[in-house]
Amino acid sequence: MNSLSRKTLATILFGLIVFGIGQTVLFAMLGPVARDIGLDVVDVGLVVTVSALVVVVVSPFWGRAADRWGRTRTLTLGLAGYAVTTALFAYVLHLGLIGDISVYVVFGLMLASRVLYALVAAAIQPSASAIVAAATDEAGRASGMALVGAGFVFGTILGPVIGAGLVGWGLLTPLFATAGLAGLAAIATLVWVESPMGPETKAAKAVVKPSDPRLWPTLLLAALAFVTIAMTQQTLSFYVQDLLGLDSAAATRHVGFALAGFALAALASQILIVRQLSPTPRTMLRLGAAGLLTGFVALGLAQNLALIVAGCIALGVGYGVIMPGLQTTASLAVGQAEQGAAAGLVSAAMALGFVVGPILGTSLYYVEPRLPFLMAIGLSIGLLAAVASDRLAPVARRIG
Repeated sequence: MNSLSRKTLATILFGLIVFGIGQTVLFAMLGPVARDIGLDVVDVGLVVTVSALVVVVVSPFWGRAADRWGRTRTLTLGLAGYAVTTALFAYVLHLGLIGDISVYVVFGLMLASRVLYALVAAAIQPSASAIVAAATDEAGRASGMALVGAGFVFGTILGPVIGAGLVGWGLLTPLFATAGLAGLAAIATLVWVESPMGPETKAAKAVVKPSDPRLWPTLLLAALAFVTIAMTQQTLSFYVQDLLGLDSAAATRHVGFALAGFALAALASQILIVRQLSPTPRTMLRLGAAGLLTGFVALGLAQNLALIVAGCIALGVGYGVIMPGLQTTASLAVGQAEQGAAAGLVSAAMALGFVVGPILGTSLYYVEPRLPFLMAIGLSIGLLAAVASDRLAPVARRIG
């Protein structure tokens, strides 16, 4: 399927797994920890939104940098920066929990550390995607993108497990452990990853813009899909805690369980549906949108943990199929020398969802806890209509 050595592929997957671990560890504990510090749902939403906005701005830069400077270099830098900034964020939370500094200072430091995180970690996904894309032909591109997604999703499965195992040593221990793993991943990438088309990518001079007719429909779909996902991720821990009447520790465990269901479903869908059945990109977009819609309906109707977990599983299936569908559609629309640029734009579009989603979700949550899910249902219906539209999915239509 590809020209990557086993060692190179395993190292890339390890980095993506660690990246995924950090995401679910953070989202499972951030809401309850923030409340213990004295912050509220809007404060947390603002921190996530600002960092996501930075990712939107810098992801296209990292995509072009990967094509010009070498994809291994940018991947290594992204992982190293991820390690340092995750440790910094955990330390800021620690200072807030022990009360050494005021809530306002904690909030400012949280914001600053997440901005630093976004500046460098934005290099990880486009660099890894570009390496795999350059090593696969058109027939194997969807399978390759699914493998990239599966690595990240497997990490999101391990995140709650690691968090549950380490939280007994301290509420923030899982975050510090994630930082250590990211440091190891950066070193391994520097030593073992050999990027195809390494030196010659420096010759790539073309600037791929978001308005490029080959890409803008896919970017629009990615932004819309990830607005709905971001709304849910940002409000889920608060929703579970309030709906079930739990303390911070219990809420963290329950949310971790739900996110594990999400991640397992996403991983299974990428392996069983995308890699084994090899659906066309357009079919992946449709199946993914339908899965997201089903999950949001379940969460909106939830009265207990069982239905919350069921909703997260449906969301996982939708996410697991639509993400490689979007990445494959964008990758097949451009040439080899533009793979990093295209991957960077897709990452930026997804991050744009995390700019709009948290603010929208937390604002709606303040009015009524179920409103974010009702909004997500409406947006998912629009997404499902869009992926069936000839105008909004021209590339996916052309390739199947």
